[in-house]
Amino acid sequence: MPQSPYLEDQSTTSYVLPHSPVRRARSALRDDALRESPGRAVVVLHPVPVRVRATAGLAIAYTVTHVLVESDGDGPYSVQWEPSWLVHRF
Repeated sequence: MPQSPYLEDQSTTSYVLPHSPVRRARSALRDDALRESPGRAVVVLHPVPVRVRATAGLAIAYTVTHVLVESDGDGPYSVQWEPSWLVHRF
């Protein structure tokens, strides 16, 4: 609520916007993605560079049908399950 321009009404407090949510750590995002795996996930000990569509990333886990790919390219950091037929190894 904006403050009144009148001097006698200066006792009102100004409204403060709430803080934006804190960015979650990369490890927390990975853990959440592993919990939501489409099947039983197998974690890769050494991440492998892969390409999904036109985006480069690292394969960090896989199931029978999907691969967990983390990418930190031009956009924000993301971790998501991709169908294995879309993932190509470099």
